[in-house]
Amino acid sequence: MTRTLHLAAYVQGVGAAQAAWRSPRTDAASALDLEYWIECARVAEAACFDAFFLADVLAVGDQIASDSTERPDPVAVLSALTGFTERIGLVGTSSTTFNDPFTVARQFATLDHLSRGRAGWNVVTTAVGASAANYGSAALPAHADRYERAEEFVEVVTALWDGWEADAIVGDVASGRYADLERIHAADHRGTHFQVAGPLPLRRSPQGRPVIAQAGSSGPGMNLGAAWAELTFTTQWEIESGRAFVQQTRELTAQHGRAPGALKVLPGIMPFVGSTDAEARALVRGFGGFIDVENLAAFLTHHLGNLDVSDLDPDQPLPDLRPRLGENASVSRPRLYIETALREGLTLRELAQRISLSLGHRAVVGTPEAIADDLQRWSEADAADGFIVLPADLPQGLRDFGEQVVPILQQRGLFRREYVGRTLREHLTE
Repeated sequence: MTRTLHLAAYVQGVGAAQAAWRSPRTDAASALDLEYWIECARVAEAACFDAFFLADVLAVGDQIASDSTERPDPVAVLSALTGFTERIGLVGTSSTTFNDPFTVARQFATLDHLSRGRAGWNVVTTAVGASAANYGSAALPAHADRYERAEEFVEVVTALWDGWEADAIVGDVASGRYADLERIHAADHRGTHFQVAGPLPLRRSPQGRPVIAQAGSSGPGMNLGAAWAELTFTTQWEIESGRAFVQQTRELTAQHGRAPGALKVLPGIMPFVGSTDAEARALVRGFGGFIDVENLAAFLTHHLGNLDVSDLDPDQPLPDLRPRLGENASVSRPRLYIETALREGLTLRELAQRISLSLGHRAVVGTPEAIADDLQRWSEADAADGFIVLPADLPQGLRDFGEQVVPILQQRGLFRREYVGRTLREHLTE
């Protein structure tokens, strides 16, 4: 069965591969330059991607010693990009653990207005312990507590977005009546974590509610996505596990009274495109060589939910570290890493290189045709509704995929040749 894929470009720094700044194809200084972000967004829009997906972190860890992990504020960058793009969705990450619902609701409603209906909010709960100290807390809340807060947070945000009816603005110059107060409603939320009156100080946005995205594959994360999100960013390495995740997601979505296909499942992939398989593999080896082995322990500690691995021999097979995962750690991703290392007999060093290449997502290596074949197999197996594309480096990695792989997908009827709708929600429902 031929289905139309959904594609979102995941962008951070000068690429998702660790130490991508060392590549001769990148310029680390450009990551704080508006012209750089404009170029990346336009490359994705030229390829008709559904969305431009901006990641975020809330703390600078020890990995800054060897990696370019500076991160500008996603909402500020995306707001600037509204003036330089026309159709692509603009999705920004904002944490429910260290933010305020009123502020987030206002920011993304504003972004939806400025972009004329292209805004999306990626809901995350923040699993990096160092972030807590930047927001006046000694420790990161437990995983279950973070998701309990997130559920209420999203409830408040959506209530604020719904506070203005579509026809609340009257704008009658002759009578001097600007708005109908009966069509503007306070949220009056009184909950466990938040007390919010509302309403927002701006009218209902073009999409009504900006699109909600969700990144998290633990039980609570999946439930949050099933209740509220329209796209979920997940990590799956095997077709069978991808198919199982899609099925489980649809069942959960139906349990929340929504259509099973209302939530699009987009696993992350990192493409390495070459004119030949050998060229693509050489590109992988090049990026793998950028990792700084002197900071191996700090790198893995960050990606294993703050689990200290400094006492382990980097060249011995990784032991089973699952019992050492703390209750406030990110759950699904560290477990996936550890289980993969145990299954494949990877050493600490090999696991670090695997993660560094793709942020733990699936690397897809080969010619444009081979990569298109791979994505088509996942689609036909009902293992994905599309993919989050994480270029190893930017903007070249994104350009390689957009100019070489996307045309093949279009020729096969797997991806749009041009935008049909104008809003992000319309892109996701094509």
